[in-house]
Amino acid sequence: MKLNDYTRQPTTPGFYQKFLERLQTWLPIWFSEKIAHERLIARLQRDLDNRFFLLKNFPLGTSPELTPYILIGPPGVTILSVSTQKGIYRARDDTWWELNKSSRRYQPAPRNLIRQTLSLTERFKSLLASQSFTCPVILPVLFFTEPGVHIETSRPAVRIVLTDGVKNLVANLLQGDEVLSTNQIRYLTDTLDRLARPEKVQELLGEEEDFFGKDLIQAEEKQPLKVSIPAPQLNLPPVEEKMGLTRRQWIGVGLMAALTMLVLAALIFFVLFTA
Repeated sequence: MKLNDYTRQPTTPGFYQKFLERLQTWLPIWFSEKIAHERLIARLQRDLDNRFFLLKNFPLGTSPELTPYILIGPPGVTILSVSTQKGIYRARDDTWWELNKSSRRYQPAPRNLIRQTLSLTERFKSLLASQSFTCPVILPVLFFTEPGVHIETSRPAVRIVLTDGVKNLVANLLQGDEVLSTNQIRYLTDTLDRLARPEKVQELLGEEEDFFGKDLIQAEEKQPLKVSIPAPQLNLPPVEEKMGLTRRQWIGVGLMAALTMLVLAALIFFVLFTA
């Protein structure tokens, strides 16, 4: 399987990047979601052949707890939503219920994962329609990485796969009917890549303009115009997005920073009063 990763790379200095890598080793619990995603990708890469393409963090827009993956292969397209939630749930059609620990009764969950998965699927279908591409099979799948989750299902609107059901999902994909040819798969992945990385298209267009000889036509010289151009307003992403951290990871960084300051203060106090 081939992986196309569209994750925005954090623009952090080397020191901070190394610190985050060490923090992941010291506090793996804060990076459990990231580790679960990495294990899922490694499992798919190991079991699926090169006819399949996995698009990671394709810009459809979603929350960090429900990150979509788009798996493209001969059986069609699979919209794979991954959740790290734990608990006891009930899925009926497009409803999503959660068992209340105190009352021991099911109640509508604050976040309906089934409808979110269906929404992602519909938005992806609209994207394909805008590109005049028709895919016969688009399968929405809701996958749970945590083994401590229990789900009662009754005709759910999406396919629900637990952590021990990856093997069956892969087997169904490998044995499924071929609805997309190799050329169609390549065309679709290339089209999505151009949509996700428009800056590359602009670079290619600029190169083509130079290649076809824009210097062959001499433009008429004109007097330069004095125009007052206002300073551009920079729309910079927040620090959290630049660093590429979740809220739980920021809490871990803050705790480590506070602990470091306390240790330094204790050392200074010891040196001053014992000298």
